[in-house]
Amino acid sequence: MHAFSALSQVIGNQSPKVYQCGSSERIAVAAVGSITNVTVGQSVLTLYRSEYSKPHKYSRFHLQVFECVSKPNITAECRSNNISLSCSSSRGTEVTYSWETVPPAGNGSCVHMGQTMEMYPLPPSESTTYTCTAQNPVSRATSDPIDRGVCSIQQPQDRRWIPAVCGLSAFILTLLLLLFFLYWRNHRNKRSTYNNN
Repeated sequence: MHAFSALSQVIGNQSPKVYQCGSSERIAVAAVGSITNVTVGQSVLTLYRSEYSKPHKYSRFHLQVFECVSKPNITAECRSNNISLSCSSSRGTEVTYSWETVPPAGNGSCVHMGQTMEMYPLPPSESTTYTCTAQNPVSRATSDPIDRGVCSIQQPQDRRWIPAVCGLSAFILTLLLLLFFLYWRNHRNKRSTYNNN
C-alpha cells in the first residue's frame, strides 16, 4: 500500500479540491461517493452525477492520483574547487525540487530551483546551511539542513616557509661537511707528525 493523495479539479471556474487518502487503496470523492481501483500516476477524466439535487447535476472533473513525496536526502559531491549538491526523494510522483540557502545569522535566505545545485567553499567562519524541499501538487517535505562545510576543501596554504627550510638545510649540510673536512685534515696532520718522529 502506498500513501497517496488525489487532486480533482472540476472543469469550469471552481478551484481544485484535494482529498488526502493516507494509506488506502480507495479514494473517496467528497462524502457522496468513491472511486476505487485507482493507481498512483493514473489520470482520468470523469463525469460525476449529483444525486442530491433535482434535476441531477452533472460535473466533469479530472482526477489525478499522486504519491506523497518522502523526506528528501541530500548528497554532496566534493570537487577540487566547488561542491555539487543533489537532492532526491525516494517516493512521490511529479516531484519538483527547490533549495533554500540560509546565510550566517539567518539574514535573507535565497531560493534556487532544480534538483542539483553548485556551491563554492567559503572561509570556515562563514557558515551557510542549505535545505532541499521536494513537492508535488498534494504534498511537500523538507530535508535536514546541510552545512557548506560538508566537504573540507583544503584552501591553498602559504608556502613561503619552503625556501627557508631548503636554505637552512643547505647551510647545515655545508657546515657538517666543513667540520668533517677539518676533522679529517687535523687527523691526517697528526698522523704525519707521528710518522715523522
